[in-house]
Amino acid sequence: MALQFVLGKASNDHFKKVIDNLDHSMQQHSHDTYFYLVPNHIKFESELGTLKQLNHDDQSTFAETRVQVFSFSRLMWYFLGNSKGYQLPRLSKDAVNMIIFQIIENYQDKLTVFKGEGAQPGFISQVADQINELQQGRIDPDTLDKIADLDPGTINPELQGKLHDISVIYREFLKETDGKYVDSSVTLKMLNQYLTDTDLSQMHFYISGFSQFSAQELEIVKTLIDKANGITIDLNLDHAYPNEMPDSSAFFLRSGRLYHQLYQYARASGTKVMTDQYANDCRCSDGLRELEDYWIASSEVGSSIQPKTNGNPDVALFRADSNYDELMNIATMIRQMVATGRFRYSDFMVVTRHLDKYQNVIDPIFQMQQIPYFVDIQKHMDNHPLVELIDALFSIYRADRKRNYRYDDVMRLLKSELLIPHDQEGNPMNIDRYRRCLSLCENLILKNGYEGKRWTQDEDWEYATISDNDTGIVSNRNKEISADINVIRHFVKNTLPPFYKKMAKAKTGKDAANILYQFLDENGVINELKHWQDEATERGDLQEAGQSEQVWNTLCGLLDDFVTFLGDHPFEMDNFLDLLKAGFEGASYSQIPSTLDQVTISETGLVQLNNKKVTFVMGADDNSMPATIENNSLLNDADRDQMNEQFTDDQYLNDNSETQMVNEPYLNYLAFMTPDSKLVFSYNLGGGESDVTQAISPYVARIKDHFNLEEKHVSATPSPDSNDIRQYVGSKRATLKYLVKASLDAKVNGKQLGQAWTQIKSYLENDPTMRTITQKLMGSLTYKNVPAALKPEIVTGLYGNSITTSISKLEEFYYDPYEYFLKYGLRLKERDEFNLDPSSTGTFYHESLDKLIKEINDKHIDITDLSNEQIRNMVNKITGSIIEDDPDLQYEILKSSNRMEYISKQLVQTVMQMATTLRDQSHYTKMRPKNTEIIFGEPGKPNGIDGLNFDLGDHHSVNVRGRIDRIDQMFLDGTEYLGIVDYKSSDRDIDLSEAYDGTRMQMMTYLDAVVQNQDKLSSTDKAKLASALYMHIFDPVLKPSEVKNFDDIKQIEAALMKKHKYSGLLVNNDGMLKDMVNNVADSSMIYPYKFDKNGNLYKDSVKKYIIEPHDLELLLRRTEERIKNAGKQIFDGNIKLEPSQYKDKSKIIYSPYKPVMQFDPLLTENNYRIVKDMGDNKDVIDFLREEERNNGGQ
Repeated sequence: MALQFVLGKASNDHFKKVIDNLDHSMQQHSHDTYFYLVPNHIKFESELGTLKQLNHDDQSTFAETRVQVFSFSRLMWYFLGNSKGYQLPRLSKDAVNMIIFQIIENYQDKLTVFKGEGAQPGFISQVADQINELQQGRIDPDTLDKIADLDPGTINPELQGKLHDISVIYREFLKETDGKYVDSSVTLKMLNQYLTDTDLSQMHFYISGFSQFSAQELEIVKTLIDKANGITIDLNLDHAYPNEMPDSSAFFLRSGRLYHQLYQYARASGTKVMTDQYANDCRCSDGLRELEDYWIASSEVGSSIQPKTNGNPDVALFRADSNYDELMNIATMIRQMVATGRFRYSDFMVVTRHLDKYQNVIDPIFQMQQIPYFVDIQKHMDNHPLVELIDALFSIYRADRKRNYRYDDVMRLLKSELLIPHDQEGNPMNIDRYRRCLSLCENLILKNGYEGKRWTQDEDWEYATISDNDTGIVSNRNKEISADINVIRHFVKNTLPPFYKKMAKAKTGKDAANILYQFLDENGVINELKHWQDEATERGDLQEAGQSEQVWNTLCGLLDDFVTFLGDHPFEMDNFLDLLKAGFEGASYSQIPSTLDQVTISETGLVQLNNKKVTFVMGADDNSMPATIENNSLLNDADRDQMNEQFTDDQYLNDNSETQMVNEPYLNYLAFMTPDSKLVFSYNLGGGESDVTQAISPYVARIKDHFNLEEKHVSATPSPDSNDIRQYVGSKRATLKYLVKASLDAKVNGKQLGQAWTQIKSYLENDPTMRTITQKLMGSLTYKNVPAALKPEIVTGLYGNSITTSISKLEEFYYDPYEYFLKYGLRLKERDEFNLDPSSTGTFYHESLDKLIKEINDKHIDITDLSNEQIRNMVNKITGSIIEDDPDLQYEILKSSNRMEYISKQLVQTVMQMATTLRDQSHYTKMRPKNTEIIFGEPGKPNGIDGLNFDLGDHHSVNVRGRIDRIDQMFLDGTEYLGIVDYKSSDRDIDLSEAYDGTRMQMMTYLDAVVQNQDKLSSTDKAKLASALYMHIFDPVLKPSEVKNFDDIKQIEAALMKKHKYSGLLVNNDGMLKDMVNNVADSSMIYPYKFDKNGNLYKDSVKKYIIEPHDLELLLRRTEERIKNAGKQIFDGNIKLEPSQYKDKSKIIYSPYKPVMQFDPLLTENNYRIVKDMGDNKDVIDFLREEERNNGGQ
C-alpha cells in the first residue's frame, strides 16, 4: 500500500505524467485493475485522452479493459451495481423535496424558526440542499443537537433555533428513507463500506482534477489509501505541505490543504508515502508560463513585481461595445484560425463566469459563422412548453376563485401547441390552421374581454366587424371567422371542464396524479411530444429531439415520486402544483455532443481538462471577475464559522463566502491555464443591456499593466476605407453583415469603400450561394423610404369613384397622406382590446348627454327649472340604461371588475356634473339646446340632414358625413340664431391656422352643414349662425386658489362655471353678442369674450374668438376648398410620407403605424410638412380677406 502525490503547476502536463505512471504500473502488474477517477464533468474527454495516450501503436481501433475512467458516481455503480442495497429505489431530488415537504407539514408544532416557512417559494429546496450538504459533510442529527445544546455564550441563539429545526427535519428524513431508498450520500457510504470490506490489493487508483473533496468523498479516498495496492493523487500545487497547513490566504489553499490532510492521514495510518513526483513536462507556451508565474506571485499578499515592457505574444486582450460584438469577434477569430489548417474546432474553448449573459446570442452567432459548438452547462427544463402547459392548466380554473379562464392563462395553455383539437378520425388539427384559429380567437378575446363562463356557455361566440361608418357601430356576421373562433372555444369547453370536475373529486394525491396523466394521454399531449421528437430527429437536431423525451420522463418521475411519498395523503392542489414546478425547476437536460470536432463553451467555475490550444475568457469585466460570492443557504457564514469549531476532523461543511473569495484567483488561474498556446481576454462595455455599465476586470487590468498588453477595441461598425478588415472576415454570411455596415457608413459619410471591402463585395456578388442575398442587402443601401404614388387602377380598387368620409378622416389626410392610405386604403388597424380608452368614455358622455337633452326637450322642460335632485334622478336612469342595455357590448368592461365599477361611477358623476353645468349655464344665456347628435350625410337616418357633396370632376366625388353633438338655438328680436357645440374630453380651442391648412376643419365643416341644411334645422328658414363652441366634458377638481371660501356654495358654483367656459368662435352679428347673455357683465362666465366699460369687446377676444359674418363665409369657403383638394389628391394617388408638424409638434409620435411607416427625420428623404403658424385667428382672417381681394372678391 502506497500513496503517491503528483504535483506541479497547471502549466505542466499533469495528464501525461499520471497516464505515464499508470502505463508503467500496468506493465509491471499486468493482471491488476486500474481506476482513473476524475470529476464527472470531464469524464468523457478524460477517457478519450487516456485511451489515446495508452495506444502506443496508433491503432485505428483500440480498447483497454484493465483501465476504467470513472467519476465517483460511476465508481459506485461499478462496485455496487449488483448489490441489494444499491437496487433500492433511488431518491430523486424531487422525491427528497416531497418527503421534506410532508415532514414540515406534519411537525409544525415542533418547529420554531422554520414554522410556517414551508409555503415560501424555494424553502423546501433550501432545506433539501442543506440536509444533503450535512450528509456529504458526515454531520448527523446528533451532532446538530450537540451543538444546539451548547451554552448560549458559545453559540448564537438564532443558530440554536435553526439547528433545532434542521435536526427535527433531518432526523425524520432519515427515518423515512433508511433502508427503503438510496441517494448519493447513502451510496457513498455504501461504497466506502464495500471498499473497506473488499480486497483491493490488486487495484490501483489515480485521482485527478480535484482540489477538495466532500467529507464523504474524502473518507473514500482515505479507505483507498488504506486498502488499495497504490493510489496516486494529482494536484495543481507548486510545493508540498507535509507538516503544516497552507496559510489561509495562500494561492494554492485548497489543494495545499488537501495534500496536508491526505499526507498526515497516510502517515498516521502507516501507509507508505512515496517521494512526491512533479509533472515537469511543460505543455504551455513560454508566454503562458510567464503569465502563470506572474499571476501566482502577484496574488500573494504584499507582492511587488517589476512589470515587463516587451509584452506577451501569447496573451491578448480586446474590448467590444456589447456582448454580441464580443462573441462575434471571438467566433470570427476561431473561424480564421481554423482556416489556417493548424487548428481544429475542438482546439478551442470559450469560457466565462456567467454564461447566462450570453445565452441569447450564442446560437445565432455560431450558426451565422457556421461553427459547430457544444455548451457544456446544464440547461433547465422549466421553460419547456409541457411545463408551461401544466402550470397554465392548473391556473385556468379554481373553484374558490371569482375570475376563471383568464386571457393569460388560457393563451399560455393553447400556445404551448401540445394540447390541440383532433378531427373525427383522431388526427391532430393541421398546425397552421390551428394557429390561424387561435389568432382569430385571441383577437376576439382581447376585443371583448371574454373570460369565465363565456368559455363554457352554450351559445357560440360571434365575430363582428366594425363597418366604415362614423355614426355608429354596425355588426356584420362573419360566419367563416366565427366558425374558426368557435373551433377553439368548443375545444376548451369540451376538454377542460371535465378535467376540473375530475380533479375536484380527487381525494388523494394518487387520484390527482392519475387524473393528470390520463388527461395528458387522452388529449394527445404524449403523442404530440413524440411527434416533436420525430421532427427534430428528421432535422438532425438530436439535442432538441432528446428534450421532448427527457421532459416527459421527468414528469413521469415526478408523478411516480408524488404517488410514492404523498399518494395516500389528502390532495391539495397548490401543494401538488408547487412540487411539480419545483421538480421542473431543478431538472436539467442531459446533453450529448453531436460531434467530436466542436468548440466547447463553458463556465470558469467548472473543472476543465487542459487539452485545448486556445482559450477565450470572455466577460472579463469588473462585475464577473472576480465573481461576487453569495451564501443563500439556510446556514449563513457566521453559522458555519461557529459550527466548524465544534466538528471533528472528519466533519466539515462547504467553505464560507470569504474562503470562496480567497479562492477566486486560483479558480480563474485554472481557466487561464486551459490552453497550451494562446489565451485571449475580452470584455464588453455593456451596450444593449439597460442600466449596465462595465469596465475591465481588475484581474485582467493587472495582467494588462504588467505585460504592457495592447487593449484592442473591436468596433461594431467597420471603417469603410480601411484595408485592415481581418476582424470582420468570417463566414460568408457574417462577412456580408459587416460589408453592409461598412457600405452604409461610406454612404452616410461620403466615403469610398477601400480596396479590401471592394474585393469582399465582388467576391460575394459572384458567389452563387450568396449572390441573391448580397444583392438584396446591398440594394437596401440605395433604398429610399419614399412611397410611390398609386396608379389610377389601384386608387379605383381601393376607393372607387366616390369617397364617402368624415371630416376627421380628411384631416388625417392632411396630417399624413401615407398614414391615411394605410388606415383607410389598406384598412390596417391594431387589434381591438378590452379596455376603457378615451374613445369609449367619449362615446359614453355623448350618448348620456344626448339622451338627457332629448328627454328634457321631449318633456318641454326648461333646463333652468331643473333641481339637483331631478338632474340626479334623470342622469342615474339614463346612464344605468346605457350600461345595462348594451347589445353591442360597448360598455361591458364597466362591469368586469370592482375597479371598473368604480370608474363607472366616476363616469356617471362626470355626466351629473355636466348636466348641472348645462342647467347653471342656462341662467346666463338665452341659448338653449335644440337638437343633439344630428347626423348629416347618411340618407335614411331618422332626423338626418344632407351631407356636404362635392363633384371633383373626372367622375370623382367626395361626400362628407358626420355627427354634430349639439345645436343650440335662441331668438333675439324675432331673429333665429343657431350655434353648434362639440363635446371634447380634453381642453380644446379653435386655431384657424390649422383650419386654413386643413388639419383642423371639423367645426367649420359642421357650420357648413348647418348652413346647407337651414331649411331642416331652422324654424324660420332665415336663421343666422351664432357660434361654434367646444365644451370640455370633465368633473373638475377645484384648488384652494380658485375658491376663497369652500363653505360658500355660490363661490364653488362660480368656480365650476369658469372651468366649463365654452371656447371657440362667436359671430359678431348685429349686436348678438350683447343680447345672447342675460347680463353683459357676466358674458365671460360662460363665453370666451368680454366687454369693457365702454361696451367694446376686448382686443384679446377679437383676436381669438370673434369673427364677422362675411369672414365666416370666407372661412367656410376655404374649408370646402380644402375638402375638395384632399379628395383630388387621394384620387391622384398621393400617399406621400409627409407628416405635418405644427409649432414643433407632430401627431406621428403617437401613431400606431410608425413601425410600418419607418419615418425617420434624420433621413434626407423624410421630412415634415410644416404647417405655417399664421398668428392669431384675426391674422388668419386678415389673410383670407387679402386672398379675396387678390382674387377679385371671389
